[in-house]
Amino acid sequence: MNFFTILLLVFTLVLYLYLIVNRRAIIIPIASSKKRYVIYPFLMGVFIWVAVTQAIDVDQRIRTILAGLILLSFVLDKKGLTEDRLILNSLDLKGIPLVEIDRVVLMEDELTQLVKVNYFRKDRRGPVLLFDETITELAIFFSTHLKEGSRLEIVTTED
Repeated sequence: MNFFTILLLVFTLVLYLYLIVNRRAIIIPIASSKKRYVIYPFLMGVFIWVAVTQAIDVDQRIRTILAGLILLSFVLDKKGLTEDRLILNSLDLKGIPLVEIDRVVLMEDELTQLVKVNYFRKDRRGPVLLFDETITELAIFFSTHLKEGSRLEIVTTED
């Protein structure tokens, strides 16, 4: 194996370790699309099939399999709420500290039964997040974890 293959191997191992540690820190996950649990393993299978049938030497096969594993790492991608921050991207080291959030709006979607969460930080609106949890569980979480003086609004119907 050459230097770049070893470097790719080390990168893949560090990526998986980081994603696993990040998954454990999340208390309340954001609702995610179930399609990715089918698409990414299928693409991983295509990568392995190409590696076995098309690659000329062992080094190319290893690189192709590692590239497939990097693609499969998107299945481990998890976003959500931790004890002290909101993680919007699994590779984000800091996330958004909950003490910086000024206002949170909770609204239950009638069709999907998902709870939409919108937050405001420094007079700017963040993205709308979807959660599988109930609106009462999220309200309890935010009421105990937001800074003193932050507003928590619950919208019951869409107007």
